Amino acid sequence: MTPRNPTKATAVSQRTRLHRQFTYRVALYQVVAALLFVLALLLDTIFALKMGSNSHLFQSPCKFAAFLIQFFLWLKFLFVSLIVVHLFMFAIVYKNIRRFEIIYVCSSVVISLVIASVPFMTNTYGLAGSWCWITNWKNDCPTQVLVDGVIEQFSTMYGPGFLLLSIDSVVAIIIVLVLAARLCRRESSNMAGYQHNEALKQMVPLLAYPILFFFLFLPAFANRIYGATPHQPNTSLMFLAVFCIASWGWVAGMTLMVHIGILLWSRRRKFKRRGKYGATEEVDIYATMGAQSSSNPTSRTHFILPEES
Repeated sequence: MTPRNPTKATAVSQRTRLHRQFTYRVALYQVVAALLFVLALLLDTIFALKMGSNSHLFQSPCKFAAFLIQFFLWLKFLFVSLIVVHLFMFAIVYKNIRRFEIIYVCSSVVISLVIASVPFMTNTYGLAGSWCWITNWKNDCPTQVLVDGVIEQFSTMYGPGFLLLSIDSVVAIIIVLVLAARLCRRESSNMAGYQHNEALKQMVPLLAYPILFFFLFLPAFANRIYGATPHQPNTSLMFLAVFCIASWGWVAGMTLMVHIGILLWSRRRKFKRRGKYGATEEVDIYATMGAQSSSNPTSRTHFILPEES
C-alpha cells in the first residue's frame, strides 16, 4: 500500500516535462488518482483497526476514509477510460480530443463526487470486514449479509467498475489489432505518415494501463461476489484481493516509470531521413512530436495531430 512508487513516477514525469503533452498528462492523471487512493487506503486501514477498540470515536473518520476510497477509485476508473478514449480517437478515428481535456477532468470529478456521496445519503458507510467502506454484514458477521449493503456495493462500485474496465480492455485490444493490421498492409508514403506510425508506437504502451488494472481488479471482484453469500470468507481469495487492491497504486506508478524509461531511451535514437523522404538531417521523433508545423507541409519533420472536426 506504499505510495512511494506513484509518487516517484509523478516526480519523474514532472522532471522530464512529459506533463506538457496531452497523451502523458492523461497517464499522469490516473497515476495521481492511484496515489491518492493509496493514501486513502492507508487512512482506511488505520481507522478500521481503531474501530475495534473504540467504535464510537472512530465512526466518523471511518466513514470519511470510506468516502475518499470511493471517490479516488472512481477518479482512477474514469481517467483510465480517458486513456482508451484518447487513443481510440487518435489512432482509429484520427481525431484529437485534447480540447475536451478540462471538460472531461471536471466531469470526472463531479461524477466521482456524486457516486461517492450516495452511501452518505443511505447511511451505509461503516465497517465492512477489515475495511471502512459500505457495510454489507450485520454486526460484522459474515453469515448475516445485509442485502441493501451488497446491492449498494455492486451498484456504486463493482458492477459499473467491472463493466467499464471490461469495455476499456476490449477497446484496447481492438486498437492494437487494428493498428497491427494497418501497419502490415500499408507503407507510409510521406514523412507525415512515417511520423504518425512513430507517434503511435509511443502511444500504444499506454494501453497497458487499462489491461493491467482490469486483471488486478478481477480478484477483488470475485472476492466481493463470494462475500455477498452467507459464508465464511475464503481466506486465500481474500488475501489475494487485498494484495491486488493494495497494488493498484504501485502497479500504476511502476507502469508509468517503465513507460518513461522507454521514452527516454527512445529519445536518444536519432532518425535520419533517407530515400523517399529526400532529407539527410537527423530528426528526434519524440522531442518534436506535438510541436507546431511550418507553413509548408512538405517541410514538416514531425507528425501533426489531427485537426478537430
